Amino acid sequence: MKLLYKLLKQNVSVLQLAVFMAVNLLGGVIVLLGVKACSDFNAITDRGGDILSSSSIVINKALPASATINSILGKNPTFSDDEIAELESLPSVASVGGFVAARFEVGAVLSIASARLSTDIFLEAIPDEFVIGNYVPVDAIYNKWAAGIFGDTVPVIIPRNYLNLYNFGYAASNGLPQVSDDMIGYLPLRLILETKTGDIVYDAVICGLTDKFNTILVPWEFLNEANAAYAPGATDKYSRLILTTNATEFDESTFSLLDEKGYVVEGDAAPLRLQNVMYVLIYIIIGVGGLFSVLAFILFVISILLLIEKNREKIANLYSIGYSVGKISSVYRCMALLANVIVWLLAAVMATVLYPLIADVLQMFSSSFRHESNVIFWFFSICLALVFVVIHSFIIFVNIKKFCK
Repeated sequence: MKLLYKLLKQNVSVLQLAVFMAVNLLGGVIVLLGVKACSDFNAITDRGGDILSSSSIVINKALPASATINSILGKNPTFSDDEIAELESLPSVASVGGFVAARFEVGAVLSIASARLSTDIFLEAIPDEFVIGNYVPVDAIYNKWAAGIFGDTVPVIIPRNYLNLYNFGYAASNGLPQVSDDMIGYLPLRLILETKTGDIVYDAVICGLTDKFNTILVPWEFLNEANAAYAPGATDKYSRLILTTNATEFDESTFSLLDEKGYVVEGDAAPLRLQNVMYVLIYIIIGVGGLFSVLAFILFVISILLLIEKNREKIANLYSIGYSVGKISSVYRCMALLANVIVWLLAAVMATVLYPLIADVLQMFSSSFRHESNVIFWFFSICLALVFVVIHSFIIFVNIKKFCK
């Protein structure tokens, strides 16, 4: 093998090999950094613990100056069927659902340590498919998002700022224990529905938190049954809608229409829109890195083919004296293996070193952005190195076999 290697390596161009490795290294580092940034952006929602994914937004109509008078006259701003159909027709909108509100008064009693907190609240519901797809219960024992009006325990989703108000406001000033996200599902909660025939009490459990809207969410079936049983006769008009997308993010055209129609995105929409821009930039960066890697791949293939061409006579002679195609090609395949392994290992190391600097910049665009594990660098490096090695080895084997024949 050593003799074979010495014989076939004589025409190897160190310069061509160095250029291939440098270009491939540059492209590899760019690709790894882009993939890692995209992965960290996708993990924002899971890291935040929001029960609704970042692929959903909640909108309502802007309130005019005459909103108070209109409300007294029963003319609250609601979405018509045509307006809902227009939103559903947008390219990046996968589905649209409406919020249904309780048509009766509701009270809540929550027990925390020795304190018993009671307040009037309001309940709303959205179709279950907008919740179930991302539903992860706080308590693993309580594992369903469903309830009827006949004695079921009612699962409830509350805004995260409610918990923050308690922890950093009420609890801090009254000497009460603070409550973590994981513990909130274990607190005894009761809902008191105030109906014309008397109060009806339900046991409830806080099973999730959200930053998407400021309302208390209960299952769709429960609230519709309760409205029909305790406040019949009224028809539901949607004053708020939830929009979801199957894509990574909503198109800018979606936000343009919302602005044009005067619809308001609940919460701060600026970070979400800025995140959309960041995704576009990340995809462009990955594309540029991929282009460098493809050019390096082509350069290496051309270099190897030229090298094989220069050694054509030697290869033919070696084959004629009994060396197999696999044995002859192993010299060049080992060269490809060594070059690719070195390049992609260096790419993973450089990406690991550089990414914290890039993460600091990305965090300026999204305060929720956090640097996750570096495992993805090594996983993608190994996968891409294997892909390059396999393709290079196949091309080398095929061409040497052609010369031998």
